[in-house]
Amino acid sequence: MSNSRVADTTDRTSVYGRHLMMRLDEIENSAALDCPDAIERYLSDLVTGIDMRILSGPHVSTEDGDPERYGHSGVVVLYESHAAVHTYPHRRAMFLDVFSCKEFDTDAVVRLTTEAFGSFQVVESTAVDRGHHWSGDAAGELLRWQANR
Repeated sequence: MSNSRVADTTDRTSVYGRHLMMRLDEIENSAALDCPDAIERYLSDLVTGIDMRILSGPHVSTEDGDPERYGHSGVVVLYESHAAVHTYPHRRAMFLDVFSCKEFDTDAVVRLTTEAFGSFQVVESTAVDRGHHWSGDAAGELLRWQANR
């Protein structure tokens, strides 16, 4: 497995949240990529494993069609935001998206994904900070928002 570590040099009090987007390839357990129940378990384990709370879901839908597009899309809505996957079993590939106003460990995301799907290659990994535009006082905005959650 190739682990792409995301450097974190941002003052975390100045942003609203973190958005992690990954594309994974050469996934060892392609059978799990093709199993809606396994994807639901993965999404539940992922979000609880990074200390988030499920508001709704997980929900998994299947796109039938040609083998290159066939796969499953899953989403779990969190009190803290969302996590989503799009799997392509015939390609042994997956897109993963985690967005949260609560801090989370990207290494834990990789570890939990490995537990569910076996080894893989990280082809793309981007983590961006979100919410710079809310106000000049992002830390205060976040505290006010969290107080109302």
